[in-house]
Amino acid sequence: MNLKSCGIVIALVLIMFMSAIETSIVSLALPTMKVEFNVTSEISLIFAVYFMAIVIANPIVGELLDRYKIIYITVSGLCLFMLGSLLAGISQTFIILVLSRLIQGLGAGVMMALGQIVPKLAFEIPLRYKIMGVIGSVWGISSIIGPVLGGAILEFATWHWLFFVNIPIAILAIILVIVTFNFDNEQTQSKDTDFKGMTLFYLLIFVFLSAVMSRFAWEINLTLLFITVIVGYLLFKYEHKIQSPFVPVSEFNPTIIVIFVTDFIYAMMLMGYNLYMPIYLQEQLHLSPLQSGFIIFPISIAWLALNFTLGTIEAHFTRKGLYLFAFTMLYVCGVLIILGTHMPVFIAGSLLFAGVSFGIVYTKDSVITQEETDPSYMKRMMSLYTLIKSLGSSIGATLMGIIYAMEIRYVQLHIHNIIYATFIFLTVLVILWVSLNQRIKK
Repeated sequence: MNLKSCGIVIALVLIMFMSAIETSIVSLALPTMKVEFNVTSEISLIFAVYFMAIVIANPIVGELLDRYKIIYITVSGLCLFMLGSLLAGISQTFIILVLSRLIQGLGAGVMMALGQIVPKLAFEIPLRYKIMGVIGSVWGISSIIGPVLGGAILEFATWHWLFFVNIPIAILAIILVIVTFNFDNEQTQSKDTDFKGMTLFYLLIFVFLSAVMSRFAWEINLTLLFITVIVGYLLFKYEHKIQSPFVPVSEFNPTIIVIFVTDFIYAMMLMGYNLYMPIYLQEQLHLSPLQSGFIIFPISIAWLALNFTLGTIEAHFTRKGLYLFAFTMLYVCGVLIILGTHMPVFIAGSLLFAGVSFGIVYTKDSVITQEETDPSYMKRMMSLYTLIKSLGSSIGATLMGIIYAMEIRYVQLHIHNIIYATFIFLTVLVILWVSLNQRIKK
């Protein structure tokens, strides 16, 4: 790689690192924040508004990138994130802190979408595989660095510095973006904004999230799901007949639909491993946060290593075969964890198979979406792809938490609930890929 390519990669790593670490690093300070601001259950708003803002921002990125150069959008996202970090750091009231997290989340939502779009503009396959592997592994690496960095900051300073630390990183990222984010193949155009489609789309997201994440009576949740279907139908009918739709429904061929479903389910399963495996290791095996971080670190190692050889691996498989291989790797990981649940080192080795599985699926999902959509809609589709992943992560964090806490007959350990849930999800994916094989492009 030349100097410019290295700068692009470093900028993307910094951008994704800031977005990813905001969960693990801030969670350490929650007990202190609860006491300082005299709040109890409301403390969850610190995370809720952050993820909510990400979901709001993701779809807008595609709309903006159709009109403005990616360098301007990236710098704007970084400035929003930096402003939110600064306001969070100096906040003296809980309300200001929550509003600051909202601003942070909007910036993070912009930055996360760019991690899927920039590699397409800057790199060709197979180098793109490696770059996306590096970017993707940042999420796993942050699970280790977060507790270490957060613990060190809280040891010598106040929780305010958990947010201030983002500012120099953001400044460095802005400099790199200004210098390197100039792409000859980037196109912008002026078009009318599809406000009706945008309104229907956000209504769809709002009703869907209310249906699957609320604690209403089941009758209300079922009604909300029915409304979701109606709004989705109206959105599809409207977007299909206009020239510049907010959601390019014409691009959702069978392949893309299956890819989006796969990514959504994998995002949920990743939350099960990344969030609740450390909880099990700390609560049941009595490991420290740092030790548990090192145990799950093999996911990131395998993820990163896989993408440097993915071009060679996929040469030996059809597309369906590659995905079935990835699903099998996660099956194997689950079986091994069940067999060696009380052996941390054995769990760490087993998670290598999970890293291979997540690496294949996430990288291929992104590349297929990049390559099989119309170039004029690529940025918009990648924004929607990022949104699907964010929705999967948000819903997965809640759903996997419920599953983890369930008392199931003949299941002795809560972590086994997560494993069995992944088996169910994987079986659904296997059936989906096999049954639709004739319609999916090989």
